[in-house]
Amino acid sequence: MLTPAPGVHYAITLDGTAVLDTMAGKWLMLDASAAMVWRAAVTTGSVAGLADRIAIPAGLDPAAVRDAVHDCVASLLERGVLVDTARPPGTAAKVVAPVTVVAPGARPTAPLHLRLVATVALALSLALCHVPLRRRIAVVRQARRLPYVSARRLDALYTATTAAVPLWWPGRVACMEISLATVIAAALTGRRARWVLGARFRPDAAHAWAEVPGHAVGRDIGDAVDRPWTAVMRVP
Repeated sequence: MLTPAPGVHYAITLDGTAVLDTMAGKWLMLDASAAMVWRAAVTTGSVAGLADRIAIPAGLDPAAVRDAVHDCVASLLERGVLVDTARPPGTAAKVVAPVTVVAPGARPTAPLHLRLVATVALALSLALCHVPLRRRIAVVRQARRLPYVSARRLDALYTATTAAVPLWWPGRVACMEISLATVIAAALTGRRARWVLGARFRPDAAHAWAEVPGHAVGRDIGDAVDRPWTAVMRVP
């Protein structure tokens, strides 16, 4: 029986399917054809009969489509995002790395006390981004019993976090680091926000943002109206 591997989260959209392997810290973007194979595998546990359902209405050669479906399943098994319970899973291969999106513009300002909290949170975020994704997720889950931060305070913490980024910093500070720092900053004030990992297609891209029910920060950037982000995993 085919099933997603442990630690794998996914979101199916009209444009494709985004698969996040939290154990490997990797994204895999599936086009519409591969998404059909993924949907059949994770919803029914099998791809039996899928080739005929695809080939016959389209007038294609069922044998050729069957080979393509088989190759797709084999690739997903080799990448480690799909497992066959009848045999051990394959070794995960390198997949598409997250594409970060940074909103341009002037540096924001924020109250001093929030900037102090944000500075500590950003330092913790930058340190955590050197450990595997699954460990970052485990850290964020520790805040699951805290009450949600208000939407207004979440906005303020996000602004403070972006303002705390030192201009001289030589390393990467993008959506992953900023969103994680915002969630950590909320936790340092005794509140929680959700850390969201998402994706979109045409072209494929991955993104991270912070949210509370009904409100998000760092998500609606660029052309997010025409190409909205789809959440693949929310923590906690």
